[in-house]
Amino acid sequence: MIKPIGTSTLINNRADNRTIDKATGEYKDPLMNWPLRGAAFSNEVGEALRPLIGNYANLTWVPALMYIGADVYDKYKNNQTEYSPDSRRCLKQAIFQGLASIFLPVLAVKVGQNSFSQFGKFSKDKISLNAQEHVSKVAEQFIANGKMRAFDGKDKECVEEFVSQVYDSMEFNNKKKSIKNSFKVFRTDNKEKVGNFAEKTIKDLIQLRKDLLKPNSVMKSSDWYSKYVKALNSGQTESVAVKSVLTDFQKSKLLKGNFIKTIGGFIALGLAIKPIDHFVEHILIDKYLGPQIDKFNIKKK
Repeated sequence: MIKPIGTSTLINNRADNRTIDKATGEYKDPLMNWPLRGAAFSNEVGEALRPLIGNYANLTWVPALMYIGADVYDKYKNNQTEYSPDSRRCLKQAIFQGLASIFLPVLAVKVGQNSFSQFGKFSKDKISLNAQEHVSKVAEQFIANGKMRAFDGKDKECVEEFVSQVYDSMEFNNKKKSIKNSFKVFRTDNKEKVGNFAEKTIKDLIQLRKDLLKPNSVMKSSDWYSKYVKALNSGQTESVAVKSVLTDFQKSKLLKGNFIKTIGGFIALGLAIKPIDHFVEHILIDKYLGPQIDKFNIKKK
């Protein structure tokens, strides 16, 4: 995806085997060589994997941004093998990298993930994977805030409060759309079906909490109870241990859906890479932005 923009075809006598293609005799950008070039794709891969790895995806932006910075600086400083600083050439490459390596590929990944999210509507719950994920995130926050303990013995009130929080967070009752929620595209989900899923989610958590605190023989042989006992033995209080198990239980329900969304992200990225490169380089820059940038009266330094 990473290509030099607006560079000359002139090769001087300082060219070596690293910058000249032996087969064609043309300039070969060292930054295009693997495995270095792979750094340019790390953020895109990270964003495709975000449903599975969460905020660890942020780390994948580090090598990508370092590579992009190096590439933009290289195009500013060098005209292929010739040392010839040029701010206009640098600006073109920065625009190319910003669009073709950051904004548009990430947008393609999100579109793919949101599109595959609709497969959730074919499940028994009949709501998108994005909506299921959002309900689960609200549940995790509900647990973290101690709401489960606060409503101990008040199952009906607990269910009503949780469903109300889900509705409020998804803004079913608010005409004003949030950018975050609109981008997740769960406004196409049926409110009643989301409510049913939310009710089922909180009832499962309520029951699991009861089973952990007053386990029967079946619960004592389960992995969840083993995790609960392990948490207690590690020094956690009963309340904290219950919270950690309930949170892990809720997260485990998202694995299948997140895997499906990840596949969607990779498919969209694979389909979009070449069209994005062609559009940004040959249409947007070569035909429209490039000629305007070339008119800038910027002195070479």
